[in-house]
Amino acid sequence: GLTVFVHPMMWYQGKHFDPKLAGIVKRIDHLSKNYRYISLVGTSAGGSAALNAFLERKSTIHRVIVICSRLRPGQYQGLHSFERRTNKSPAFRQSVLLFSEKEHMLTKQDRMKLMTVRAEFGDELVPADTTILRGAKNITIPTFEHMLTGVFALTLFKKKLLAFLL
Repeated sequence: GLTVFVHPMMWYQGKHFDPKLAGIVKRIDHLSKNYRYISLVGTSAGGSAALNAFLERKSTIHRVIVICSRLRPGQYQGLHSFERRTNKSPAFRQSVLLFSEKEHMLTKQDRMKLMTVRAEFGDELVPADTTILRGAKNITIPTFEHMLTGVFALTLFKKKLLAFLL
């Protein structure tokens, strides 16, 4: 019962997040003319982008799911550091920083429209506390590893996600 549209972010093309966000918002506005409910699913780096778009179109977006997504810089060093994870994509860096600056704007009602998904046994790229949103539905799935968790969330554990969206 869902129609899926993919919006590639092209994180390594262009240095600025603003045009990428404008593209998502334009797509939401276009789709809202023909679809009653619009939900966003952002995986990995796309999670912060989806939440930034939600903040731009809260009245239009039905639900948002972010899977294995860093939503704030965090205090980690080394492999998990924000600098290391964003050094090749200034646009991704800007997206995370923008959401982390605006996260406080989410109301209690907004947060009820949001779900985060993370690996129960660890994600080597995204520390758990950088992906949890207070007041949202935060779930773990019994997996480990970043890419594997993203794939399993959308396949083996899709019923949880679909139940939330529908």
